[in-house]
Amino acid sequence: MAQKLTDQDIAQCILRDEKFICGMINTSILEASSDNLRRDWMNCQQGSYRVQKQVFDAMNQKGWYSPAKADMQQISQAQNQFSPNQLQ
Repeated sequence: MAQKLTDQDIAQCILRDEKFICGMINTSILEASSDNLRRDWMNCQQGSYRVQKQVFDAMNQKGWYSPAKADMQQISQAQNQFSPNQLQ
């Protein structure tokens, strides 16, 4: 007997696919040979980010997706690692 997809399964697939699409669009932006093409890809990226955020929010509200929260030490380490002084 085949298993049925749940709403959570479908939402997880959509979220995974949107993350993948955002990554592919980012690569397209970086590889764009003209400013017009780059601008068009950036508009597409914003739309994909909006969809990803909507799916994330819906999943988070239902308790289906809860990323770990960073503690203050992790935040501080990331800020120090990527501060302008560290990147020089």
